[in-house]
Amino acid sequence: MLTQEQEKYLETIPENKKIFVQDFNPAVRVASENVVSKIKSENPDWDVWPIGSSELGIAGQNDIDINIPIKPDEVDNYLPKLKKILGPPRQKEKLPMKWEFTQDGFEVELYLTDSTIKTFKDHLDVFTMLKEHSGLRARYEEIKKSADGGSFREYMKKKYELFNEILEGREGESMAVAEGQDLK
Repeated sequence: MLTQEQEKYLETIPENKKIFVQDFNPAVRVASENVVSKIKSENPDWDVWPIGSSELGIAGQNDIDINIPIKPDEVDNYLPKLKKILGPPRQKEKLPMKWEFTQDGFEVELYLTDSTIKTFKDHLDVFTMLKEHSGLRARYEEIKKSADGGSFREYMKKKYELFNEILEGREGESMAVAEGQDLK
């Protein structure tokens, strides 16, 4: 089952948008590490979290997703330094603020994200579960591979359904769900 927020987002995806999935390329992780190093050279104490298929080491779009979680009142401590490193964000009126650029030939989406909202906490929980449980990670990779060349909207729907199952398993503390045993 999808949330209202997820349903609304799916409606914004053009019906003809396609997804193209590639096998994991280890060079994407090196590029991700280069971005993280560049940011941490400005402030080593910042939390900079690569989150996505490339960090999981599975098939995907071989792009890089990075989050820098902050509290909303910390924007002024981060934004000037990030602008210095990355230029102005594409979306800059409120959190999340988004940068899009290329690193070593790979597309990067970097978000300055509100760490206090449930959506971010859920996203982090899902990523952690995927990283820690090979059964879930394999299921996620299969969803990606089976979507190759197909509808991006349909892929996102299946992705959300899996993520929601993971979150339900977290709340119910079901080890079967955590290990992916009861996921189809």
